[in-house]
Amino acid sequence: MIFGGRFADAVFGRKQLFALIALIATGAGFAVGMSSEKAIWEGWVTDRLFQIRALVVGVDRQERAPVLVVGLDQTSLASDRLAPIPRVLMTPVLAEAGQAVLDAGALALGYDFVFAYSADDFVDPSTGDSRLSGFDLPFQRFVYQNRGRVFIAHTEVGVPHRTFSAAAGQGGVRSVIVSTDSDGVVREHTPSLPLSQSPHLVDAVLGLAEADIGKKYTAIPSARLATSVPYLSLIDVLDLLESEQGRAQLERFVEGRVVLFGGLLPYEDEHLYSDRFLPPQADGAVETGPSGRPRVQPQTAGVFILADLVASALSGRVAFEPPAGFQPGLAIVFALTGALAGLFLPLSLLPVVAVGGVMCGLGIGLAGLEFGILPAPGAAPVAFVSSLVLAGVGKVGLLQRRQRSLVRLFGHYLAPDVIKHMARSEQLPELGGDTRNVVVAFIDIVGFTKMSERLADTDVVRVVNACFDEIGKVITTHEGYIDKYIGDAIMAVWNAPNSVEEPERAAVDASIEIIELLDHLRVITGQEQLDLRIALNQGPVLVGDIGGEHRRSFTVMGTTVNTASRIEAVAKDKKVRLAVSQSVAEKLPGTYRALEIWTGQLRGLSTGISVFTLDRPEMFMEPTDSLPAPNTGDSRSRLVRFPS
Repeated sequence: MIFGGRFADAVFGRKQLFALIALIATGAGFAVGMSSEKAIWEGWVTDRLFQIRALVVGVDRQERAPVLVVGLDQTSLASDRLAPIPRVLMTPVLAEAGQAVLDAGALALGYDFVFAYSADDFVDPSTGDSRLSGFDLPFQRFVYQNRGRVFIAHTEVGVPHRTFSAAAGQGGVRSVIVSTDSDGVVREHTPSLPLSQSPHLVDAVLGLAEADIGKKYTAIPSARLATSVPYLSLIDVLDLLESEQGRAQLERFVEGRVVLFGGLLPYEDEHLYSDRFLPPQADGAVETGPSGRPRVQPQTAGVFILADLVASALSGRVAFEPPAGFQPGLAIVFALTGALAGLFLPLSLLPVVAVGGVMCGLGIGLAGLEFGILPAPGAAPVAFVSSLVLAGVGKVGLLQRRQRSLVRLFGHYLAPDVIKHMARSEQLPELGGDTRNVVVAFIDIVGFTKMSERLADTDVVRVVNACFDEIGKVITTHEGYIDKYIGDAIMAVWNAPNSVEEPERAAVDASIEIIELLDHLRVITGQEQLDLRIALNQGPVLVGDIGGEHRRSFTVMGTTVNTASRIEAVAKDKKVRLAVSQSVAEKLPGTYRALEIWTGQLRGLSTGISVFTLDRPEMFMEPTDSLPAPNTGDSRSRLVRFPS
């Protein structure tokens, strides 16, 4: 009952420890996962999710893209019409093209140009005459007449010339500054409400297009913007104006769309955008003017980014932050799952499980894009892996603790090697065993029956336990294993279950040391007449688990064991403290002088056997000159030297 209670307490304590490890791992995983939000690598993961989505879902097919880009590209600048004109003096051309797209039905028009210089400020260096005075009037007039529909840009370092700002009026100059994440990549936009009064050009044109957007959003591109945004070169717009058919084609390009003008020369106004890992759109799959499109650059032109921020909001191709509590709840679920997996799954599976948890977390992020939600893509996977690792480490520590506890608790009953094997395998050994050559010892307390008659039961137990404790220490020191206690006797084994290099010598050395303990045993027990008798035999035995599924015992069995118990009778008859079989004596080094004390056939055996002791005074219970003669008829015992 006491043992059962202790066992139950141990089980309960282990459950509590598992729960504590799970709690700590979950909490730590949650904290690490949530701290990974906005980490510099998280944007890279987001862009990879866009890439996976593009490969799985494909390019978003819309009936009609809501934004058109008109580009001042290399083709336009190299055209016969525009080649002679410096870029700073393009305002009349831009006014003509802008009026054309408004007449063609554009909802709003934005110029991603900073008109920082006015032609009125340029003078002839030789005469000082303002030869270009009034050159910008067509553009200024165009902007003034279309206030509220046409917007010009300013940046961190550039603002329009005062004449252009005056023409655009209040609200006509808007910011084209784009915000980047911690890794320098543009992914999201935060509208300022009301849109009509926002300082951003993106918000201004969204307001005119009657967009229903009011909070921060992340645009979800599905292909490289340079290949997927409807596009006309500036020279295409001018050329289409020259014919009725061309104007009709321009109307098909422009009607009902937001139009953005911008520069598309390589390495000018380029940014990293979340389309950087996406595949290009196939040629001919998106509306493009006669002059074609500029080639795709490593980075994305600013006007394309503005166009995508507008187009994604108008077409619903956006993702918002998840509702309050969603991200922490998801991180807790993943952290708890990782902790349980680390505790209860085999350690060999944990790397595979970690990969699976990461893929599951990314899968949830990928699925969220289809519902317009973008949870922090790294929070759930990081929470899972962190808690998995911590729980796995805790599990390893717990298993080691359990192994140490098993060895400590059951080391008094089973061999430590057997217990360690059971702890590692977490299962009982198979019933049965193997044949091994061992040395078997029977160590008997002499006179136990008479002693038990005159002592109280508690004193008898005290004496026996004191003897067994001291003898057991010696056996263990010499690599022996105590197989069992048989009343007042100990059965010990060398070379099972552990391996002993010289089991015969180890057993004899242990026997000598035990006999030398006699005076000490007599003192601690208070029994002056206490004596010991030891019998040793070497040979093959069956070593292993004997019994059934409900009760079993690790022991050794066989004729070798029976012979050892019979040799003890010879020791008693010859009044020696140590009696060993010839199979033991002949394996001893030459320095061990063996005396043959008996030869004959032991009870229950069919063959003869010789029994020996050591030629040392302490081996004899009586003086050697009064020893009985051996059965051979000799008057004294025979000294035998076996070859080393």
